[in-house]
Amino acid sequence: MFTSDAISAHLCHPLPDVILYDVTDSTNTRCKALAEAGAPEGTLVIAGSQTAGRGRMGRSFFSPQNTGLYMSLLLRPAIPPEEALSITTCAAVCVSEAIETLSGRAAGIKWVNDVYLDGKKVCGILTEAAFSPAGDALRYAVLGIGVNITAPDGNFPKELESIAASVFGSSTAEDLRPKLAAEIVNRFFDWYPILTEKPFYDGYRDRLFLRNRPVQVLWGGHTGAGICLDVDRDFRLMIRMDDGTLQHISSGEVSVKPV
Repeated sequence: MFTSDAISAHLCHPLPDVILYDVTDSTNTRCKALAEAGAPEGTLVIAGSQTAGRGRMGRSFFSPQNTGLYMSLLLRPAIPPEEALSITTCAAVCVSEAIETLSGRAAGIKWVNDVYLDGKKVCGILTEAAFSPAGDALRYAVLGIGVNITAPDGNFPKELESIAASVFGSSTAEDLRPKLAAEIVNRFFDWYPILTEKPFYDGYRDRLFLRNRPVQVLWGGHTGAGICLDVDRDFRLMIRMDDGTLQHISSGEVSVKPV
């Protein structure tokens, strides 16, 4: 049964509060409201479905009832604002490892925040941060994670069926959600105290399936194509552009270039 007690039973790092919704607009929205009201770090918000789930660049995130894990974790990290990307990249490795542990399947990461299985997306991550008035400190960060655990009734919508997949087949999400949520949280808080040391870098780099592949990229109002060489320790994507220049990209959109 999917309850806060079911999640807590699998946790190695006790949380101050686990809040469950059957349906909500967005777990990130709920978690941000709690953050503004002074909720403590480690507050976890989980929903059975979202009516306004969202991803990066304002995109919607498909969140059907009881087939996925939709959760947001409140953080109050004592790290410089420029290190905030490490929250997302750490989470990507934690989700990948948790999926691999429970499913036995190898996960890949698409820079910067998506987890894939067999070439299809099974997880999206959205970290939203609030900064001090001067912009020199993080007030809090909300780490949002959405995982497709099982396929929804009638499968994915037509516009998603070629790009989205679920982690498990016939198993029920109700049984798997508390285990997966706890696996992710446990792994994240193992690394969280040393986040700026980036102990998860190798795990991220090893799973980055864009390496050595032709890509198309949009960044800072520019578009271009090239070969993805690697990701550096600041998690900037290193791309040898078709014009011969080397770009280190810290934010933007990248996709595998069609052959």
